[in-house]
Amino acid sequence: MNVFNDLLPDFICDVIASQGYRPTGQIFQLNSYENRVYEVALETDRPIVVKFYRPGRWSTETLLDEHRVLQVLETAEVPVVRPLTLRHSQGYETLAFAYPYPYCLYPKFGGHAEPDLSDDHRQWLGRALARLHNVTSTLEIRHRLMLNAQTYGDDQVSSIFERPFLPRDLRANLEDIILRCLDLIDPVFDRDWRPFAVHGDCHLGNVLWNHQGPTLVDFDDMVLAPAIQDVWMLFHGSEEEQTKQKKAFFEGYELFRAFDHTSFALVEPLRSLRMIRHTAWIGERFDEEIFRRTFPYYTDRKYWEEFLLSMKEQCGAI
Repeated sequence: MNVFNDLLPDFICDVIASQGYRPTGQIFQLNSYENRVYEVALETDRPIVVKFYRPGRWSTETLLDEHRVLQVLETAEVPVVRPLTLRHSQGYETLAFAYPYPYCLYPKFGGHAEPDLSDDHRQWLGRALARLHNVTSTLEIRHRLMLNAQTYGDDQVSSIFERPFLPRDLRANLEDIILRCLDLIDPVFDRDWRPFAVHGDCHLGNVLWNHQGPTLVDFDDMVLAPAIQDVWMLFHGSEEEQTKQKKAFFEGYELFRAFDHTSFALVEPLRSLRMIRHTAWIGERFDEEIFRRTFPYYTDRKYWEEFLLSMKEQCGAI
C-alpha cells in the first residue's frame, strides 16, 4: 500500500490555497523517496515548494526540532533553506496537517549538486559546515535519535530478516555477520565523542551550489551524533585523492571550529550502520511502487550475496 496515494493534484492545490496562495495547477514532483516534495506554480508569485512528510515516521516534536534548527541556522546566516512561516496552521509556526500528512512550505531555492569539487569548493564547504556545527552544538535537541549501534543497527535487524526476499540459505550467515559487526561497533561508541545535532545525511547530493556558495538541504535525517557523521561521506576516490580532499576541507573547517581527527576511527562503524539501515529501509518501503522501480535488484539473490560479502568486509575494516 502506498501511503501517498491521496496526494493528487487537487489535494496538493487545496493545501497550497489553504495557506493563502493561488496555485495555477502546475505541479512538478521533486526527487524524494521517504517523503513527497512538489514545486507548485503560483499565479502572482514565484513557485513554492511543499513537503509532505511520511505519516507516522516522525512525531510532531521530532519534526519541529528539524524546523527549529533550520530557523536558528538561518538567523545565524548559515546557508540552509528554512521552512516558511505559515499563514494558517494548527498552533505551529512552520508545520501544519492535511490528514494524514504533516506538511511545510519552502521558498523555491536555486542551486545544483556538484559531484566533483575543486579545492576551493571543499574549503568553502568546510567553512559552511563548521559554522553550522558551531550553532547546532549549542542547541538542546530532545526528540531526535542518538546515532549508535542500537538505533542504527540492532533496531534495524528485524526489518531485514522479516523480508521474504532474503534467500533462506543465506539467512543464518547474514544474521551471524551482522550481529558480529554490531558487537564490534558497540564499544567504539563508548567513548565520549560529544554528540550534538548534525545534518545526519551529509553527502554531496545534499549540498546545493550557486554563486553564493554551498547550501545544505534535506535535514530530514538530522540526528544526535559526533561531527564526523557530517564529514565522512564527503570524500571519495583513492586514499591519495581522499587525503588531498580532506586537506582542503579542513583548511576551511578549522578556520571556524576545531575538529577531533581521532573521530575518523568511527568511519567504518558509521559506514556499516548506514549499510544496515539502508537495507532495512528499502525492505520496509518495498511495497511502494517507487521503491520497487528504484531498487528492483532488492529481490535478487545477487543483492543479498553482495550485502553479505560487504558486511564481512566491514567486520574486517572495523
